[in-house]
Amino acid sequence: MENFKFIAGQASSINQYKNTRSKLLKCCANIYSNKQCLAKKIIPNYAKLKFHNTSPAAQLTSKNAQSTRIKDEIKFLFVKKDKLNRELYEHHLKAAKWVGMWHIIQNFINEKLNYNMEKKYKILDSKINKLTLSQNEQHDNKIQFYPRVVNNMNIDFCDEEITLLNKGLKYNLPCNSKY
Repeated sequence: MENFKFIAGQASSINQYKNTRSKLLKCCANIYSNKQCLAKKIIPNYAKLKFHNTSPAAQLTSKNAQSTRIKDEIKFLFVKKDKLNRELYEHHLKAAKWVGMWHIIQNFINEKLNYNMEKKYKILDSKINKLTLSQNEQHDNKIQFYPRVVNNMNIDFCDEEITLLNKGLKYNLPCNSKY
């Protein structure tokens, strides 16, 4: 490609095509990574929300808001992809008019961009794997509860007595008589 000499209009058309194609491929890569995050139920750093309240309702709301943020980003990226596809089509037509060897140039550009995008996809996959590992470690923290009743005596209790004792000190036995 370096051996070719182009006039300014031809070089401009080729560069516009190359830049638009590059933006389109990056947009597709971002869509891929966001869809992977939704599928694996992980939250990327841009979508994380921090709340001071740690109640279950606040955590559920936070989780729903974060997944909604990712879904909105995917919708935005699809709109951007459609716009870039239209621009790419226009630049392709413009470049095909100017250059007689357009197919050779187009193949060269596509090979170079595809090589760069392979690197980007590897980076995105490694980021998703790191997020998966880091967010799964947080969920592995299980609280171990100890039994309420510990029998330190030699007396064996039946199952009904153990369930009654497990209810705690403030449990009130129901009254059978009516007033």
